[in-house]
Amino acid sequence: MTAPAARPESLGPLLLGAMVGSLVAGRLETGALCVLVAGIAAVRAGAPRPSRTWVRFLAVGGALSLALNLYLNPGRPLPLPVIAGATPTVEGLELGVLLALRVAGAAVALHGLRALWPGERAADEIAALLAPLERLRLPVRRSRAVLSLALRFAPLVAEEFHRVARVQALRAGRPPRGPRQWLTRQRAAIVPAMVGSLERAERVALALEARHYRLRPIARRPRSPMVASGAGAALAAAALLWRS
Repeated sequence: MTAPAARPESLGPLLLGAMVGSLVAGRLETGALCVLVAGIAAVRAGAPRPSRTWVRFLAVGGALSLALNLYLNPGRPLPLPVIAGATPTVEGLELGVLLALRVAGAAVALHGLRALWPGERAADEIAALLAPLERLRLPVRRSRAVLSLALRFAPLVAEEFHRVARVQALRAGRPPRGPRQWLTRQRAAIVPAMVGSLERAERVALALEARHYRLRPIARRPRSPMVASGAGAALAAAALLWRS
């Protein structure tokens, strides 16, 4: 029986470069390249197939950005219907597609990093990359601690929200009718969930203070191969510089 293959750890800098490049891309070419690189690297990193909810939110966000940019940016008109006096333009279409590519590239890269650096390891890896900034008196270790706590308690917050939502649905006795009732149900679930999260945060802070918690030093990580690190940096730099 053969042992499972190890995850390609060197893909971390490449996924980070694809994410940064997607966020700063100013051209369709660099945006599409970042999406392609992020997708291939995420598959190689062993990322699972995204859930339907993840795909749906990404598709809805892309369609909304495309529609808004299409009608709200001036330029050469397109042979499409005019809505509320707004004319669809070629420039708006290009900006909408670019924005959708940027969001998709960043989301895919983040999905790959989530599989490559599960749990609090993401905070440790990012802190190791930013460790030299502590010489400039930037609070890297403190930020790492905050991010670690956020990553640890984020699933609990989501679980608390779903639990309160189920209780509210049982009290109502029927599913919501129309968007107004749906928004009312969401607000009725968000407020108790946020109150519970704040109370949990206060208990955690008291526990850390009672145990005299101290910030641990940043562990040095093995350096990634120069090829992967250089490719990630080059991708981010190309997306940043090639914006005109």
